[in-house]
Amino acid sequence: MKKTILTFVILCAWMSAGNVLAIDINPMSGPYYVGDNILFKATNSTYDYYYGTLSFGDGTTASGVTSTQWIAHRYKSPGQYLLTLVDTYGFASPESRYITIAEDRRIDVSPAQPIVGRQATFRAVNFNTPDNILWDMGDGTIYRLQGNSSIKGGSVVTHTFARGGTFTVRAYDWKGDQASVPVAISINIGKLNRRIEYFPLTPREDQTVYLEALDFGSQVIDWNFGDGNTQFGGLRTAQHRFMAAGTYSVSAKAPAAKYSPITTTITVLPENRFLTVSAPEVRINQQVTASVQNFRGDMVLWNFGDGTQRTGFHTETHAYTQPGNYRIVARDENGESQREFSANVRVVGLNDQLTVEIAEIRLDNGKYYKIVPKHSRDLRSILRLKLRGTGTVTGYWLVDGHPFEYFNEVAVQGELKEIFTRRVPGLPTIEPGLHTVSLVLTRPSPEDLNLTFPVLKYFVLPYENKIDIVSPAEGFIAKESEIPGFSWKAPMGGSKYQIAFSNELYPILQNSDTLKWINVENALEYTPGAEVWNTIVRNRWTYWKVRALDSNYQPLAESDVIDIKVVIATADVSIDNITDLEGNEVKIAAANVYSGKGDLLLHGSITYKGDSKFLVLRVFAGKTMVDQLLFRDVKKGDTRTFETSIPNKDKSTPITLQVLKTSSPSVIIGIKNLVLKKQ
Repeated sequence: MKKTILTFVILCAWMSAGNVLAIDINPMSGPYYVGDNILFKATNSTYDYYYGTLSFGDGTTASGVTSTQWIAHRYKSPGQYLLTLVDTYGFASPESRYITIAEDRRIDVSPAQPIVGRQATFRAVNFNTPDNILWDMGDGTIYRLQGNSSIKGGSVVTHTFARGGTFTVRAYDWKGDQASVPVAISINIGKLNRRIEYFPLTPREDQTVYLEALDFGSQVIDWNFGDGNTQFGGLRTAQHRFMAAGTYSVSAKAPAAKYSPITTTITVLPENRFLTVSAPEVRINQQVTASVQNFRGDMVLWNFGDGTQRTGFHTETHAYTQPGNYRIVARDENGESQREFSANVRVVGLNDQLTVEIAEIRLDNGKYYKIVPKHSRDLRSILRLKLRGTGTVTGYWLVDGHPFEYFNEVAVQGELKEIFTRRVPGLPTIEPGLHTVSLVLTRPSPEDLNLTFPVLKYFVLPYENKIDIVSPAEGFIAKESEIPGFSWKAPMGGSKYQIAFSNELYPILQNSDTLKWINVENALEYTPGAEVWNTIVRNRWTYWKVRALDSNYQPLAESDVIDIKVVIATADVSIDNITDLEGNEVKIAAANVYSGKGDLLLHGSITYKGDSKFLVLRVFAGKTMVDQLLFRDVKKGDTRTFETSIPNKDKSTPITLQVLKTSSPSVIIGIKNLVLKKQ
């Protein structure tokens, strides 16, 4: 009997020492996620068939585990779990291994940053029971499956938080089992930022302003536009036109809300639209051109006063078939704007009673003098006149006292008529030296006119070459503290250059012996030193020109006489910013402004170093004055702000701001220059 027991003990020890257990997992390698259907099987190194118990490490076990059958198991929470396999009969030592379960379930929320009073959507992704999830929203609200309905308690729920703060939203998988570990996210519910936004930011009178009430939590809004107009039960977006310039307090409120109305301040600028006509008086069947400026719509509703009404562009032409007085009316935005802009046109026939109101003659450079090279073809004279009455103007030009060219042209009452000498051939430029141009007017009858024309003078150089000036431009006005650079282009054959300045015209026009030439050698530019700059008389026109010399120091080309004025600046002109008509700021690079817009708004200021009852600011685009502003009772050190519209029609437009003190005569005391570049 003792021998039998001993043999059994030895046999059991041998079996236990020889058996090695293993836990197989399918799939063999991870990652493994919560809810995955993972398969397990036990193996024994000695026997093909094995029978035991497997613990999954999460508190659950499976008995009757064999080596011939896979057992499925799902983990409900992420973590690292210890698998333990125990031999039912004790023939082998227990075996264990770890398995890591990752979490790929998540909660997505839209919008990513919910706010109070706005619906948010929560979506459970990769959950195992998507049709049956319990939601705890963290504010006391629970959503769970009710009956057969999955509207609440499904994989997607919507929720509106009634207050701001941080909330933990939990979603319980496994058919809403609250004993399981939920998937949770922490979200911050922001408070409502109720506000009113509007466009454009700087509207003008009768311009549509687009408003929007944001974060009001309602699609219905009561509006008060601050100008006596209201809109109750309106939409979240609104449109309104303010018909007068000023500052308005606009308010909005949801009808059932308990909070005070939300307000914003809108500043409406004065009206800047206007209409112009090419001539206030025209003949029958003569085209008149009507143009509107600063209109905001692409199309304009035109009424020409003779029964003709049509939709057109910002510039339209029209011819009248009957004499009379007509009123041209234009309405912006193809008539949606109720404001009318008008101009009067008188249509007349020809008559014999003509009276000259204005008459002047100039050379084609706008002056009564000019320098041209020998054989130049670029020389014409111009008669500008305005008549009372409409009819034919006749006369002839005199060159050096001899008849040169006759003319016979029709002029309309009130119209500024220009009559040029012919272009080819132009005024004679064969003989070097000084020549004169005058005019004899034969109709209207000279006996009825007390009219005297000046004598124009042009100087023909003894050579056919001419120097083109680069800068500064003709008529340039400079501060005495800002010395400009003078530059020019090289003519053919030029080796050395000289420049001369004169406070009188005739010495520089005729190269008087008293004229002092300054050598600049082969440079194509010159900046005066203090000695030369101080010889230029202030606050009046000074003249300068350049000549080129050959290698033997003989003159071979000259420029025209260019005028410049140096002023003593006691008023500082500052440009604060430039915007388009919608209020968008335009960048200023040095003295250049680049914009694709047709018209711009310039915002600036003037500071005067003394006292003045009146200061005048003149705004020039090229040589055309486009605006004039008056400042009253200016005190020493005062800073006055201004706003002006400047045209940006051409590829490059020089803009000049001049400040004048209105003494007698008026004196320029401040200046600012910039150039508009059309993109």
